[in-house]
Amino acid sequence: AFVINSKGIQDEYMSSVPAVTRDPVAVLINKNTASASEVLAGALKDNNRAVLIGEKSFGKGVVQTVSELSDGSGLAVTIAKYETPKHKEVNKVGIFPDVSTACPQDETFIQCLPRGF
Repeated sequence: AFVINSKGIQDEYMSSVPAVTRDPVAVLINKNTASASEVLAGALKDNNRAVLIGEKSFGKGVVQTVSELSDGSGLAVTIAKYETPKHKEVNKVGIFPDVSTACPQDETFIQCLPRGF
């Protein structure tokens, strides 16, 4: 995954160890999947390491810094954005699942899997 600022690539994150498993992986995402979990889901998808199941994710793909002002309030400033390994933007777009299905929040992961999984 990449962190991009106004000057280009600020940081690049790659695994330095082999995959823990080569077994199939399924990851459940929904509209509440945001920020770092979106970046991870997008990286797994881009690298063909997981099938994403569920709903489009939230779309929070920016890095912000918060500064306290003299009156006690705060100011959040966006300083960079996240991209997946294939340079797909996350912010305001989200990550789209490979298999779309709605999953009520009170259901377990296994109950949300479509038939045939």
